[in-house]
Amino acid sequence: MTKWDRMNIVALILGVIALFVEQADPGPLVAAIVHALDFCIMLLVILSAIDEIRNAAYRWNYVRNNWASLLFLSVFTGLFLYSKYLAFFVTDAVGFGALAAALRNVFLVFKVLSRMRKLLKLFERMAAKPAQTVVVSFALVILVGAISLMLGASTPDGRGLGFLDALFTSTSAVCVTGLVVVDTATALSRFGQAAVLALIQIGGLGIMLFSFFVMVALRRRLSLKDRLTVSYMLSEDDLSGLSRSLGAIVLSTLGIESLGAIALFIRFAALEYSVADAAFFAAFHAVSAFCNAGFALFSDSLESFRRDPFVTATVALLIVAGGISFGVIRDVRAWLRSVAGRLFRREGARRVLVPSQNSMVVLSITGILLLSGFIAFYLLEHEGVMADYGLGEQYLGSFFQSVTLRTAGFNSVPFGSLRDATLVFMLLFMFIGGASGSTAGGIKVNSLAAMGAYLASFLRQERQARIGRASIAPEKIGRAFLILVFGLCAVFFGTFILSLTEDAPFLDVLFESVSAFGTVGLSTGITPGLSGVGKSTVIVLMFLGRLGPLTILTAASRKEPQGFVEYPQGDLAIG
Repeated sequence: MTKWDRMNIVALILGVIALFVEQADPGPLVAAIVHALDFCIMLLVILSAIDEIRNAAYRWNYVRNNWASLLFLSVFTGLFLYSKYLAFFVTDAVGFGALAAALRNVFLVFKVLSRMRKLLKLFERMAAKPAQTVVVSFALVILVGAISLMLGASTPDGRGLGFLDALFTSTSAVCVTGLVVVDTATALSRFGQAAVLALIQIGGLGIMLFSFFVMVALRRRLSLKDRLTVSYMLSEDDLSGLSRSLGAIVLSTLGIESLGAIALFIRFAALEYSVADAAFFAAFHAVSAFCNAGFALFSDSLESFRRDPFVTATVALLIVAGGISFGVIRDVRAWLRSVAGRLFRREGARRVLVPSQNSMVVLSITGILLLSGFIAFYLLEHEGVMADYGLGEQYLGSFFQSVTLRTAGFNSVPFGSLRDATLVFMLLFMFIGGASGSTAGGIKVNSLAAMGAYLASFLRQERQARIGRASIAPEKIGRAFLILVFGLCAVFFGTFILSLTEDAPFLDVLFESVSAFGTVGLSTGITPGLSGVGKSTVIVLMFLGRLGPLTILTAASRKEPQGFVEYPQGDLAIG
């Protein structure tokens, strides 16, 4: 990419920033920032054109071949300067600030279109690395979501969200976290809530999976590059069955969400909501629950439903289904079919399929964590925040919180009143999260199993780490510890920054950081009051937590392995 290509990209980025800044409350500071951005953009574009002419082999031929672009640049510069003159020196020149912004945006679109081929080549080079493709796709969806939430139609007052609040909400939705700085139930209109719903669905599955699913549905063949990207996102090594797996994932997701939405619709309709409201509430909470997002259309999350086993159980089942991963759902479905075939003596059903090692590990650890979380929450809070609840309510609330703290983000009890000991125990569960390849966050139960197997093999003095009678590859154990270290570092730096910028107890700040990195969405109540730096820090933590350490590090690494050189062993003291 040449120097002037980089200049045009910088100008485009500044133009996007200027669009966001213009949405802020009008004032002298905002006006000064917008004018400064406008002049920076104009300067970059002019310098880019001058540099192109100066470095052309035949300058006159370059001018003749690009006369339309140069003429447009001249007209743009003249009108731009004239509009700025009127804005600065003519007090009754109404609307010329908008004229300058319109000129700037039209020109930037023109420049982007003129560079589209080179930009597409740049994106193609980035797509050669699936991890970079995933990072870029998530970033673009977050940006589009923020712009949609800044529209006037997104809020009841017609003003839209401010830039930082829109970016925070969009990131929280796409990263299926659930932390909110504005009340989704009251601060957003139905259009804004629908935008959040779409962002949750896209973020839960990933924009690339949606795109490839459409290609498969239209019977277009996936290229090798596309197959590599899909296999990376699904953590599957078999490229031959990717199209089938892709279709199964999307269809099963929509099917499970539809069943959950139907169940919730029946209950909401019985609670005297209108048909339209009941349908929208049901669809929103079903998608939010399955994607482990934690967004709710009630200001108290699901606290008002703590006595309602139908709603809480439905949401809990959706959370568990979304948190065990698509691969495990597929294995369980195949196992149930084989069992049914064996019981009813169907033709061809000779044996019962055995779930894979990964599925057994995920289901076992998920069950252990749910049971231990239920017991711990009940013991810690049955005389605390749930002291006034009946015994059935206490059991239901303990079970629901055990499910939701595994990165779902809903709550049926007030978190601001929890004991410090409860928050500390919840930190561990939030940090672990769900399963690899699921909509959940955290370091994942698969990583926990790999590290546990390694520690067990060390205690048994065995050369190979194993689970049961199957060993685990050393590189997967290394990845598990890498994920652990990355997660601890992210939480440490996030907590450190929030401790500097926020006036809140340390445990609340630590809880916020772990919740953001684990894409949990639970909070002790400090999220709406975060400073600008605090919100930005949480945005970064949510982004890192959703994409995962491996995706981030792979995207930042070199393209190709740097050879197979073996170095002599050193002598490093350990322990």
